[in-house]
Amino acid sequence: MAARATRSASGVASSSDDDSRCLLLALSHDELGVIVDGLADPLQPVVAVALSSTCLGLRTPLRLALEVLKERHERAAALCRKMLTSCASVRVSELLSWNIKDMNSWNDMTTLNMILRTNGLPRLQRLYLGSNFGDAGIQGLCEGLGHGAAPLLRLLHLSDNQFGPLGAEALSAALRRGAMPKLETLWLSHNPIGNQGLAALAAPLRARPALKELRLVKSELGDEGVASLVANLGKDDFKKLERLYLVDNSLNYTLKSCRTLVSVIDEGGLPALGEIGVFSDYNPASALGAGQKALEDALIARRGACMLK
Repeated sequence: MAARATRSASGVASSSDDDSRCLLLALSHDELGVIVDGLADPLQPVVAVALSSTCLGLRTPLRLALEVLKERHERAAALCRKMLTSCASVRVSELLSWNIKDMNSWNDMTTLNMILRTNGLPRLQRLYLGSNFGDAGIQGLCEGLGHGAAPLLRLLHLSDNQFGPLGAEALSAALRRGAMPKLETLWLSHNPIGNQGLAALAAPLRARPALKELRLVKSELGDEGVASLVANLGKDDFKKLERLYLVDNSLNYTLKSCRTLVSVIDEGGLPALGEIGVFSDYNPASALGAGQKALEDALIARRGACMLK
């Protein structure tokens, strides 16, 4: 023991000397936990493991945290293998396109959620998820997501996943907490979110500072849902929205939705909007076609007025 408390003949410090100089040992257990949480990347756990190896005195207080990290890494590695990729590749990816139909709606989505919460996938810019995972899947994906999750994500594709109002509310909560702050393009088409789901999403979508494109094709929307999305917009709401697609909801909403949208445009709302699709029937002789044409005419008139200024 005496030998461990002194330097060896070669001048190399012993383990006890290392511990005595390890300033991390002066931190509380909670403070150490904060540091480890910041380094605990389930896609690359080696950094946190290396921290625990800096001195013997850290191994005991960090043991539980490292066991949790090991379990998370195993889950992340299993999902990456299922998606025919590796943890190293996912960690540096700018694009993930995971549209494999055998993804488990809960286990796989909660694992992806864990990766987003603990690592944030800091380089990820485009995420495509299409596996019919329903409300359970979107809830698993979004639970607890907030500030720091997917910080550079610009495109999120969630179309064709069969989630309804509950899934929309889960996504809304994640956006409200600050997840995906740079989101520019959001595709939610072919999901039966309905008026209730769109009402839940309306406020956080309006407030997205970078949102340029929103797709809600065939989403079982009605006049009430369209109104919740665009009526009474604030001066900064949908400030950069350029493209809005609401096509193939015509069984649920009426020409009232077109009049609502025309009124919003005429009053200066949706200032960047250049393309809008509401009805797929473009025959101006039909009632629906006339409504679509009225919207397009409103955009043209506004562009003309802007050019004259």
